Amino acid sequence: MTLLSTPSALPSPQVPTPYPLSESTELGAAAASPEAAAAPGAPERIEQLRELIAENDRASVQLLNRRLELVAEIWREKDTRGVPHTDPERERLLLQQLEEANGGPLSQAGLEFFHGVLLSLTKQELGR
Repeated sequence: MTLLSTPSALPSPQVPTPYPLSESTELGAAAASPEAAAAPGAPERIEQLRELIAENDRASVQLLNRRLELVAEIWREKDTRGVPHTDPERERLLLQQLEEANGGPLSQAGLEFFHGVLLSLTKQELGR
């Protein structure tokens, strides 16, 4: 299986939305309003949006798998140097970088939760 190495390898369909999106939002970016769901052609639109969400979810899994591979490589390097795997300062820096990259609609609380889950899942999957 070939994993994505850069976000540019991801498809980026442009989907019109009933609300403004940040420029950084690409996959699965659209959400239909209740009025749009009741409009003619709504079932097709809902299916189109669901497929975009599924596409986004598949890309997220590929990116998570790539992240796990990279962290495993870092940990092997750290093992050869006798350096601990976890680095609280690096984890704080990652959260700061994610905050700077977050153009919404993800809230600060949601981002902090995601960060915690990401770190916990990484440690769990890599057996530490």
